[in-house]
Amino acid sequence: VLLRFFRATLPLLLPRAILRAFARMTCMGFFAPGLITGSLCWLALACVATFVQNMLFVKETPKITLAESRQLGLIVVWMSMTCMWLFWAFVYMHQLVPLIYPVHTPVLE
Repeated sequence: VLLRFFRATLPLLLPRAILRAFARMTCMGFFAPGLITGSLCWLALACVATFVQNMLFVKETPKITLAESRQLGLIVVWMSMTCMWLFWAFVYMHQLVPLIYPVHTPVLE
């Protein structure tokens, strides 16, 4: 019911130029080239961070063993990289389909 209402009222709410622009847009979705390239860059950064963590930050202390330290470091690196990648991907995808289009006014002389 709500979907039918939305389909019926959407043409009344949006100007025809915006509706035509929506009809022409093709969606590449998750396979947009910039999104794939950026995701591969984030993956490479995560692998480098894992290497750095294993080389520099794994230490044995009286309260934590070497294996536990390595495991904790891996969890921290991959969880933080996943969260940062998701934030970046959301921002990137949001810019692919803007919600507000600029309104150009004629220049007054």
